[in-house]
Amino acid sequence: MVDDSSDTGLVSRVADWRSTRRSFVAGVGSAAGVGAFAGTGAAQLGGGPEHSGAMFHVSRGNGQYRVTDGSGVVYRTTADRNAEEAFQYAFDAVPDHGGTVVASADTFRFGAPATLGDDTALTGQRGTRFVTSQIGRRDDPLPSDEQENPLPRGHDLIRVRGDNAAVTNVEFDGAGTQLDSHAVQADDCTGVLIANNRTVNGFQMALSFTGCTNVAVRGNEVVDPNWYGITSRGAPEGSERDLKRSTDVVVAENRVSGMKFNNIATYNVNNFSIVGNVVFDGGHSLIACSPAQQGAIVGNVCRDLHKFGGDPGGEAGIEIEYKETHLSEAVAGTPEATSYDITVSGNQIAGCEVGFIARTVPADAEDTAAREQRRPYSFTVTGNAINDCAAAGVRIRSGESGVIATNTIRNADTAIDVDEEFTEDIRRELNVTRG
Repeated sequence: MVDDSSDTGLVSRVADWRSTRRSFVAGVGSAAGVGAFAGTGAAQLGGGPEHSGAMFHVSRGNGQYRVTDGSGVVYRTTADRNAEEAFQYAFDAVPDHGGTVVASADTFRFGAPATLGDDTALTGQRGTRFVTSQIGRRDDPLPSDEQENPLPRGHDLIRVRGDNAAVTNVEFDGAGTQLDSHAVQADDCTGVLIANNRTVNGFQMALSFTGCTNVAVRGNEVVDPNWYGITSRGAPEGSERDLKRSTDVVVAENRVSGMKFNNIATYNVNNFSIVGNVVFDGGHSLIACSPAQQGAIVGNVCRDLHKFGGDPGGEAGIEIEYKETHLSEAVAGTPEATSYDITVSGNQIAGCEVGFIARTVPADAEDTAAREQRRPYSFTVTGNAINDCAAAGVRIRSGESGVIATNTIRNADTAIDVDEEFTEDIRRELNVTRG
């Protein structure tokens, strides 16, 4: 887990949780306002204006979970699989002007989610660990060869349901759960920071945001969840929060590995950037925009895609697409159902069936008209290094008004594969290929 605290200890990720959306994102640029608590216990803040919020500490000791504030212990309960009770007490105690809940360097076992509201930051220390519980089993509609239905179900650990909120510096343990669980799930929020966390041992979708505006997911390590690592989907699939549209999204400097589907799954997002991530060992395309608009995918390292239940046209290191099954009722039939105005530049892609792909996947595979009417458009694929992608370096199965230029492609059966039947005005300039 990334830890950039001082030797004296507790990490504070508080910038100004009542900031405007613009200033909130600006704070992300300076490591999300990372500071530390000095020996006096006063919060030393960075990357944002002075913050005057309340502070609560949640700890475990002598068989109890305890919540303390400046006056002493304000809540205690016998420690079992009920850590959510202590954290919920602390979250509910945060006043309207905002505050921070600090988790001690202990293991906290949860039996249900805890829900964080407006103007609240949750932060841990080195050694803070939240563990979920198994609550039953159900069938996964697409089990891998290594899985045997029914799979263990879990629950969310932290739900974010307020504006200007943050979750930082916690290790989340999925306890082997594979379905219906997130480490962090934010829904219908404005101003969300999920930073410097680590997720291990399961979850259906590790770090999730749905229907949110002004989201920053940065500096996290995500290991071996079942479906998606960092995603704009919500479990269970088909629920009311699943596939809700998010806007103003930054996914940066994360390390994501071991997925059955996409490592980074930005579905139904607008005004986004996916920058400087390391993603590897995935089962579907490693970075997927399905659909997405007006964004940039820049400077990522994508490697080692292990095809699982592939869609038509082959899986890829990076994909942009129209996919009918990824559309909510609110998006279907609108311009936002299609991917457009996306820049893909400066990425390193290796060991994938296809390096980059643009395509259209209708619900009915025989619906070829959709590949003309719903094809991605106005995309730019430039300056990428694409190596050892067996089927194709760049594959455009459907697309319009695209530029494929100045890429270097090595060891691909086909360097650039453009389906002339379902594409229009795809420019190919100054690409360099080598066998």
